[in-house]
Amino acid sequence: MAAEAQAAIDPGKIYFPALSKLRDSRAVFREAMRLYPPVPMYVREAACHTRFRGRKVRKGAQVILSPWHLHRHERLWENPDGFDPDRFNTPKGKECLRSAYIPFSAGPRVCPGSAFAMAEGPLLLSLLVRAYRFERVEGCDPVPEAQLTVRARDGIRLRITPRHSQETAQ
Repeated sequence: MAAEAQAAIDPGKIYFPALSKLRDSRAVFREAMRLYPPVPMYVREAACHTRFRGRKVRKGAQVILSPWHLHRHERLWENPDGFDPDRFNTPKGKECLRSAYIPFSAGPRVCPGSAFAMAEGPLLLSLLVRAYRFERVEGCDPVPEAQLTVRARDGIRLRITPRHSQETAQ
């Protein structure tokens, strides 16, 4: 990702034209959002009588949708608990991206900032890995915790060191 960012981002210029060149960063960001969606579940109200998985759902019933579980469903995703940014390049991954990937909800109640987040996230990630190397601190693996949003229970501890220009070219 650092080499991609080095090649795509021209320092001192507007960064948004670089977005289309940040394929690795976008894939990593997408995969992180699949495994750790910002909101782990949503409550929605059924707009009409329907059936869902063989059960009657009456109009007005409260339905819980869980991106956390949907994004880890073994029938949908290959290696659902693994971190694989390349998964969206496979036919199954592309299908899941269209039908089972909802880190910001979907439809009329989709997060109004979702498009901005999907542009800003990979761009900021690229700028960070272009400038710094990130290493996890041994024994300090983050433990996800669902409150209103997903976060690390005890925070995330990383060792951050500046990159040198020769290093990003590797």
